[in-house]
Amino acid sequence: MPEEGRGAAPDIDAIRSFAEPAPHPIVVVAGPTHRLLYANLAFAAACGQDRAALDCRPAAELFPAIAEGGHLAPLDLVRTTGRPFRAEARRLPFGDADRFWDVEASALRARDGIITGVLVQLRDVTALRSRLHKAEAAAAVLDAVLEHAPLGLAIAGPEGRLLRLSRHGLAFAGRDLAERLAGAPASAGWEVVRREGEPPVEPEALPLARALASGEAVVREPWQLRAWDGAERSLECSAAPVRGRSGRIAGGILAWTDPPETGIGLDTRYRALVEAGAVAVWTAAADGAVVSLGGWGAFTGQTPAQSVGWGWLEAIHPEERERVREDWTRAVATGKTFEAEYRLRGPGGAWRWMAVRAAPLRDMRGRVVEWLGVNTDIDARKRAERALRDSEARFRTLAEAMPHLVWQTDANGEPDYVNSRWQELTGLDLPQLRGGGWLAVVHPEDRQPLAAAWVAARAEGRDYDVDARLRDRTGRYRWHRVKAAPVCNAAGLVRHWVGTCTDTEERHIAEDRLREALAAREQLAREADHRIKNSLQLVAALLRLQAGRVEEPAAREALEAATARVQAVAEAHRALQQSPDFRNIRLSDMLRELAAGAAVQHPAADIRTEAPEELTLDAERAIPLALILSELVTQALRHGGPVRLSARLDGDAILAEVEGQGDGPGHGGKAGLGQTVVKALARQIAAALTEGEGRVTLRLLQEPN
Repeated sequence: MPEEGRGAAPDIDAIRSFAEPAPHPIVVVAGPTHRLLYANLAFAAACGQDRAALDCRPAAELFPAIAEGGHLAPLDLVRTTGRPFRAEARRLPFGDADRFWDVEASALRARDGIITGVLVQLRDVTALRSRLHKAEAAAAVLDAVLEHAPLGLAIAGPEGRLLRLSRHGLAFAGRDLAERLAGAPASAGWEVVRREGEPPVEPEALPLARALASGEAVVREPWQLRAWDGAERSLECSAAPVRGRSGRIAGGILAWTDPPETGIGLDTRYRALVEAGAVAVWTAAADGAVVSLGGWGAFTGQTPAQSVGWGWLEAIHPEERERVREDWTRAVATGKTFEAEYRLRGPGGAWRWMAVRAAPLRDMRGRVVEWLGVNTDIDARKRAERALRDSEARFRTLAEAMPHLVWQTDANGEPDYVNSRWQELTGLDLPQLRGGGWLAVVHPEDRQPLAAAWVAARAEGRDYDVDARLRDRTGRYRWHRVKAAPVCNAAGLVRHWVGTCTDTEERHIAEDRLREALAAREQLAREADHRIKNSLQLVAALLRLQAGRVEEPAAREALEAATARVQAVAEAHRALQQSPDFRNIRLSDMLRELAAGAAVQHPAADIRTEAPEELTLDAERAIPLALILSELVTQALRHGGPVRLSARLDGDAILAEVEGQGDGPGHGGKAGLGQTVVKALARQIAAALTEGEGRVTLRLLQEPN
């Protein structure tokens, strides 16, 4: 299908011709929803779906975890801009989530240049990534050896050019000497001879050159170096070829140091290197019988006579003794490096864990002539490993006993443990949760916020605490509180995450019921207040009707005043009904209601109000204040002219003002009921009353004491 409004669809037949036999996944998508127009067999196999099920379906629908992880966003850029996209070693949450892919996406265009779709190619680089990691680790080991080994080391390519030199080698002999030994053109200042008095040798006769040319292994061969001033120096050199997988020589390695007669031979330096962390350094004959065990007797208490040959096995723990004998016999028979871990009886009869490593030394024909081995104390490491295993066992026991869903992930958030209660509730085991599969049990409405919060917590290394609905194996959702915390190593880096999911369904039900009860109570209160307002308005109407029938001026005036007061209370209740929380009244609403009520009594009145919309006052004080302001407005209207009714915030106090003609509540007359009412109500709400110049001001605290 073509993209909406964008011309014809891509030429799938042309794409199929090269994509179908391709060993790597290829897919064509189109449109803003990235509908799959074509997927080759490799893609269907990688995602574990039938190709017919993929046809013309949106990518987000087929692979929701990929969409939620933001992996479709680059396709939008390719589709809209036409610029190709490439990403290396990405872990995509589909199919086998533990695999890494190189991703390439490019625009497909029609003949008129219009973009009709996006071609996406995936290349599995999991094995390559693993090999790179191993190569990086090997390179790090080589760097450490070249930096710290107390002997000269040189590594050369197949043509004899030096690639690497050890720090000690350069300090020992100088760069010119190292280049000469490697078979490079002669440098000024040095001559290399086999023995004193002999002429310099040709470059092809040097140890490394022979190893590269014929594969010869040179072991501890003596050489003499002669400087231009006649100074001489003796060396002991070893060289060996480095072969590739095919067996061809890919390079060579050269080692040199002082000869044995100087007292600092290669063997002595090697022993000095390992003895800093070794219990014993030993040698054995080609048949595996131990010849010497330096440091062994001091640790085990065995005499040399007891330990040589095969007697050293008696110092090994009985549970490991036979296994070590078999492994050592096998290594001797095959000539392969021997490695083992076992418990060794130490001083006082205590058993301590040892790691042993032994390598064969070969002659020029490649035959094993001797074994060199070292025993290193690893008891502290073993104890730490056991403590870690015990700690993990306690964690598992606790996790299985807890009435919660308990889970653990690696540093990247990939699940590596869930307790049985999790599996019982959700029906999903650990493999089904990996690669974003755990999102399947989260309610669709909670999935995106929960995933976003989890990504943010991992990025910041902080605790994680959210509420979400999880689906059980019956398909029913229940509320859970999902919490997680990072577990860091000694360097402060996150090692893994431990989390729990606690069922809070009953709490949520109780909260919902409480909210419903509060809403019902508020509705009831509003209904009651509405009825109170209507009743007050009815009373005011009756008083107004009665006042219209009374001929006595004083009586009529008293009834009108009573009507205004009842009307003021009703208007305050009407303002309360407009309040969002039904506890505080917006003063702007109350002033407008008071002005409207006064206009009913005085149709020709000019009453203006002014108050910030956000200014509120609690209902307990707002109703008395409404009575005061109504009384003051009524008195001001008797003098004619406009009346201004306002309220504002002054620091922590509210100022309410009535501005009109006259000089206060009494307006120059004798004290009457209105003035008495105003002052009594002002005392009731602790309002300070000031008057003068046609203005009356009430000052009261915004929050009561």
